[in-house]
Amino acid sequence: MVSKSTGSSSETRVGVDVGGTNTDVILVTEDGEFTFKTPSTTDPSQSTLTGIVEVCQLAGIEPADVDQILHGTTVATNALIEHEGAKTGLLTTDGFRDVLHIGRHRKPHSFSLQQTISWQEQPIVKRRHRKEITERIYPPGDVVIPLDEDAVLKETGDLVADGVESIAVCYLHSYLNREHEDRTKELIHEQFPDVSVSTSSEVVAQFREFERFTTTAINARLEPVMSTYLTRLSDGLADEGFDAEVLIMQSNGGMASVQNVAERPVTTLVSGPAAGVLSAAFEGEHVDEPNLVMLDMGGTSADISVVPGRVLERDPRDSTVGGYPTITPMLDIETIGAGGGSIAWFDDAMGFNVGPKSAGANPGPACYARGNDQPTTTDAQVVLGRIDPDSFLGGNLDLEPERSRDALQTQLCDRTDQAQFETPEQAALATLEVANTNMYRAIREQTVQRGYDPREYTMVAFGGAGPMHGASIAEKLEVSTVLVPPSPGIASARGLLTGNVKYDYQQTVSSPLEEVDGEFIEAAFERLEARGREQLERDEIDSARWEFRSSVDCLYDGQGYELNIDFDGTDGDWHARLRERFEKRHEAEYGHYFEADPVELLNVRVTAIGNVESYTPPEIAADGALEAAKTTESTIVFGTPDTPKELTVPRYERERLAAGTEIDGPAIVDEFDSTVVVNPDWTATVEANGSIILTTEKR
Repeated sequence: MVSKSTGSSSETRVGVDVGGTNTDVILVTEDGEFTFKTPSTTDPSQSTLTGIVEVCQLAGIEPADVDQILHGTTVATNALIEHEGAKTGLLTTDGFRDVLHIGRHRKPHSFSLQQTISWQEQPIVKRRHRKEITERIYPPGDVVIPLDEDAVLKETGDLVADGVESIAVCYLHSYLNREHEDRTKELIHEQFPDVSVSTSSEVVAQFREFERFTTTAINARLEPVMSTYLTRLSDGLADEGFDAEVLIMQSNGGMASVQNVAERPVTTLVSGPAAGVLSAAFEGEHVDEPNLVMLDMGGTSADISVVPGRVLERDPRDSTVGGYPTITPMLDIETIGAGGGSIAWFDDAMGFNVGPKSAGANPGPACYARGNDQPTTTDAQVVLGRIDPDSFLGGNLDLEPERSRDALQTQLCDRTDQAQFETPEQAALATLEVANTNMYRAIREQTVQRGYDPREYTMVAFGGAGPMHGASIAEKLEVSTVLVPPSPGIASARGLLTGNVKYDYQQTVSSPLEEVDGEFIEAAFERLEARGREQLERDEIDSARWEFRSSVDCLYDGQGYELNIDFDGTDGDWHARLRERFEKRHEAEYGHYFEADPVELLNVRVTAIGNVESYTPPEIAADGALEAAKTTESTIVFGTPDTPKELTVPRYERERLAAGTEIDGPAIVDEFDSTVVVNPDWTATVEANGSIILTTEKR
């Protein structure tokens, strides 16, 4: 499962993204660009290592010649969602033992009496492992009650005796003075060196006790898991002869060193999807399309993000993973259970559903013939003739189309007398209709319900399944342009090549904007920037590639959540300048602002960036006739379950398409890691970088 295209890079770099179904790999060198896919394994380090070794062998690259390995990982995400990880304890200030349980007055579903609240039903730290320590710090950071060091050692000893492997230290107002948390960590390391320790002042130094405590507890629970994984991966790479720099994608869309991620795994909770957003933004930039809707549809799930001219970060009020609130910076991404492996099924009331349960990679869809007899969206595509069994994944995976037909017949058609399930073809169209509707609704939530008109956007459809669904979902949204990147099945791995090293630092100020002293805030920024410089120096990044971005969080007095705006120094009337920016952002976000209301400056933030070598995609030849890329013709079923339409359409091999080529739909474009479906009334145009632009006048 490999592909090659020409291109160049002064360094040899490998990007590897682990998904729920496949592990995708891209290698860029001065001799070209190589891509590879392999099924994901239970231990993701195995498929990661396999993919890296295989792509190097296929490219003729020696392990020692690889300069950099960039990795998107789901280790932290899976451990959190599946309630795994280290047995965790908590040390907190007297009286705050139950902050992790109580949370806030706002519940996930305000009016439900029977809702499941994740942090209460499946607590990150059980109550018996939450210990209170005598200490107290008051704003602006004054020590009112000294730290009881004896209590720290006693309670830690009790936790260790009960099998606790990792401890979160969360004291009140430690974001203003980290003295007590630092001393607690020092004491634990001295007496219990094998215990992992996460302090809230290191993980997320900002106010809001519940979110700060939860984020730190999650980090503590995941730290041993991530450290073990990265050690296993590093050892495996070393055994294979690799001596490359390894960087891990974070939720904020930036790369980080292995050591930093091992200490702060909570920053990787949307690692893989973040790389997908970077990939979408990169592809849009190269075809001059700044406003984008990302649809990354893989084998298990679909990731959706809107890019209104810039990559968005998730609002703190909506920043949850697996039902647990977190306040580490992460890109704004919504994930739903809609992928190529999503299973089509009837519930007890004979309501028809697609997903969220997935057949995954093993056993996979019914056509894989690995033991699954439940129909999936991939099986639906096979029955409709859109997937060519002979060229699927470059012909490296044999599909059995009859198993797809049998699954649809026995599990759907034979179970109901509904007219739209009379034949496997109709059942397949119904499957795609429901799957597409699920994604359509999720995209509307991210666009229309937030003030973005999708009709003014270009959809970027990638992942192994995205290009098969993109045009149909776009029609529902009245979107007239769909961008399909080259090798869409490994687009997230390619996105890793476009990310810079990036670290976020913050400090809570919490003061009326007009009362903030210029020297005070400049000093705060200098302290945060110094931490960033220290980290970039540890990463051995040339200072010529350093960049620092400053911003502040502001909100109206009494408002619940803040907005982030750029900060450019204290020259001139900087208070008025910040207020004006905040009001513009508030109006853009909420449709209004309050001219007379006082504004609070809540947090100061610094992002330290180490710019890496820019990625230049290869260009394809502009000469070549369309007929030269044609491989065959197939009977494809379009239409609806009520009115299916069989059409004879041409199939083309994407690698043989020349730049500037136009293809009138209906048509199919096959490639090793995906299939592009050009719907009737759509036209496909091949760009110089190999992207395919689908357009229609049908609105």
